[in-house]
Amino acid sequence: MKTEISPLRIVVKALCLFVIVNILYVLLDPPVTGISAYNTIFPGRVRLPFGDRDDPYATMVDDVNVMFASHVIAMPKSPKEYRVALLGDSSVWGENLTAQESLSEQWNRSDVQCGDRTIKVYNLGYPHPSVIKDLIILDKTVEYDPDLIIWFVTLNTLIPRRLSPFLAANRERAIRVLDTHNIPFRHEEALLENEPTFYQKTLLGEKSDLARMIKLQTLGTIWAATQADMSAPSGSTNTISSDVEDDVRYRGMEPRPDLKIKMLFNALAAGHDIAGSIPILLINEPMFIASGANNTVRYNDGYPRWAYDQYREAVAAEAQSAQWNYLDLWDTIPPQYFPHSPLHLSAEGERLLVEQVNPTLQTIACH
Repeated sequence: MKTEISPLRIVVKALCLFVIVNILYVLLDPPVTGISAYNTIFPGRVRLPFGDRDDPYATMVDDVNVMFASHVIAMPKSPKEYRVALLGDSSVWGENLTAQESLSEQWNRSDVQCGDRTIKVYNLGYPHPSVIKDLIILDKTVEYDPDLIIWFVTLNTLIPRRLSPFLAANRERAIRVLDTHNIPFRHEEALLENEPTFYQKTLLGEKSDLARMIKLQTLGTIWAATQADMSAPSGSTNTISSDVEDDVRYRGMEPRPDLKIKMLFNALAAGHDIAGSIPILLINEPMFIASGANNTVRYNDGYPRWAYDQYREAVAAEAQSAQWNYLDLWDTIPPQYFPHSPLHLSAEGERLLVEQVNPTLQTIACH
């Protein structure tokens, strides 16, 4: 005689199994962030994953372990390779550029040699300027045996504004870096208080992060076939306006003589400590300089002259005092190579930047 199937019993059993699986997931804490089809089934990506949620070619992933597992730097280092890692913001990542137009790929196509080794450049820039964000990426970068780190900074890099999703996603690494190097980050308390709950560690609680991780893996087919990691950027070649507003404020601040006290120079020192014996080349990244109305007030829409001048003077003095390798390229690229933003170069502008940095790179690498 057949046993009658009870829909209610099936639902209860399914719910119990679901709860058990979620509890086991928390207790076992499987290393899912290190699992990747890139560099095995698919070629590694040349940029860290970043993009709008509506972009069919991209996804937003904040966990550095997931990001690096998808990146070509995770491939074993060749004995004939001189490995250079680029750190910085969206200007290094290559906003409004294809992956092949970005700084690292143009550099690699120039096939720079250092003795019997080939200089191979890796793009580890990630949008939004933040020295704390850069430290987290640097802390992960040293696991991949770079020979040199080139760190692009600007004024906004040294004055972080908010607790970003990136810092929250890498909470434990961020807290460790901040505490180890005594960096006075005003949002650290929020990081400490933001410890994930038991529910947030379950499959259900992590469903959004897991969904984006899965999407990143599925995008490997598109990357392998097209080498596209974002929708086609705008083809506009019009440069931004040379006129700026008659506004002396920087982030709401009126001119002040002590802006340096807000700059996290000890975070730059921490980066050198993290790198250890790996040399760092610190670069003040080039920017658009307005020549039209109110250009005596502001260099561009982002920076009034008083703030940026204090920044340049302070960075130069700090680099000299600490004996850092430092290159100030703020005014070396002509304005026409900034089509969309004061800090974002065109593809041709990136080529010019490679030419600006290459001599110093080779001096450090081939000494």
